[in-house]
Amino acid sequence: MAKVDITPELRQFVDTIATRNTYHGNRISKSVMDLVEVEVRDDGAGVQAPFWFPVFEHGRGPRKSNKDHELWKKIYQWMRKRNMFKSKTEAGRINEAKGLTWYINKYGWQQFRSKVFVDIYTAAREETIEAVSNKYVLSMEQITEEIL
Repeated sequence: MAKVDITPELRQFVDTIATRNTYHGNRISKSVMDLVEVEVRDDGAGVQAPFWFPVFEHGRGPRKSNKDHELWKKIYQWMRKRNMFKSKTEAGRINEAKGLTWYINKYGWQQFRSKVFVDIYTAAREETIEAVSNKYVLSMEQITEEIL
């Protein structure tokens, strides 16, 4: 059977995801999109994405574990980058970041709490599956015509 190259469709799928707006109207950051890649193997091709990627569509829910993964450090950097601190001291800023982290861990993101679904990849995935299926159908028809 002739090989069907589906990498253009998969690359288009990844490009489409990169242009979609998230819950707050921003695009998915480049550092996150760098984690989404088209993987080509001998037995086919696919799109690899982090296991937590659906949080862009559904939001992040409350934590199920109480283990500290030091999320507060990332939130601290995020708050510092946006100049969101009210406190003037370093200890106060750390407490603000830890407080926000506690709230997110306890209740989840606003998007999750308000049960808002944002279509980041679902429709694009279905369109890509249909495009790849059509490509395979055309390939199969070509093979059938050649045999007959």
